[in-house]
Amino acid sequence: MKNIAFTFVLISMSILAVAQSLPNSDLESWIPYGSYEEPQFWNTPNQALSIINESTVFKSTDSYSGDYCAKLETKFIAGFTNVPGVLTLAEINVDLLAQTYSLDGGFALKENVAKLTGMYKYEGADNDSATVIIYNFTRDNEGEMDTIGFGVELLGNNSDWTLFTVNMDNLNNHIPDTFNVVLLSSGAELVTGSVLYIDSLAIETNTGIFSLDDDRITTKAYPNPSSDMIYFETKESDKNRSLRIYTASGIMITESDFGGNKTKINLSKYPIGVYTYAVLKSNRIISNGSFIKN
Repeated sequence: MKNIAFTFVLISMSILAVAQSLPNSDLESWIPYGSYEEPQFWNTPNQALSIINESTVFKSTDSYSGDYCAKLETKFIAGFTNVPGVLTLAEINVDLLAQTYSLDGGFALKENVAKLTGMYKYEGADNDSATVIIYNFTRDNEGEMDTIGFGVELLGNNSDWTLFTVNMDNLNNHIPDTFNVVLLSSGAELVTGSVLYIDSLAIETNTGIFSLDDDRITTKAYPNPSSDMIYFETKESDKNRSLRIYTASGIMITESDFGGNKTKINLSKYPIGVYTYAVLKSNRIISNGSFIKN
């Protein structure tokens, strides 16, 4: 992965904040995808790296609270380069041949975020630092991104669980529709062997209380198990939705429109096994689950 340069404008503001929890903020819920796991509602490079039997994000029992936390590790991958552990609410697009990755989308949130807090431990190799980035944005009708606010913080070595805070620098007074956080096990140098442990994440906003799960929907997949045709059904239709099906190893095998409240997929050509699905709207996962092909 190529090094990432971060450019941002610092603007000071006085903000009255209200604490909120992120989805799966304690990183307790993990979904298995064959050779790797990912925390529910979060994305990592593991899906792309699983093709070469590698991972950079792991479920760890060395937690601050509860049973689990996330462990992010910067690793050297033969034939490529140093790859950081990355945890984000956006979709990660990895190009192993070009050794680059990009982020698209985030979590649906029509609120300005004031700050992100969390607990961390860090073992940085050769004075490396972990990186935490937060930003709010909105897209216009042409898909152009308008960044509402941005914040970044470098985390140094700490052998004990320590509180960190990333403040959002608001760039304008526009209303966002998406929030994202990116946690990386390294800074720009990507030093092999750097390890970041993350737990108990939360955000603060400058408005009243709201639910971060408002945009999530319930999807029914049936019959489950199925040998041929499987149906996906929601209560409401939405022309901007799509449906993706993944193998147990996290490889996407099909994507289709899911604009109505019901759609179907023919499974007859796929091998027997466990599959997962995700319903997306504007590149944000709003529902997911699994089913069995028998």
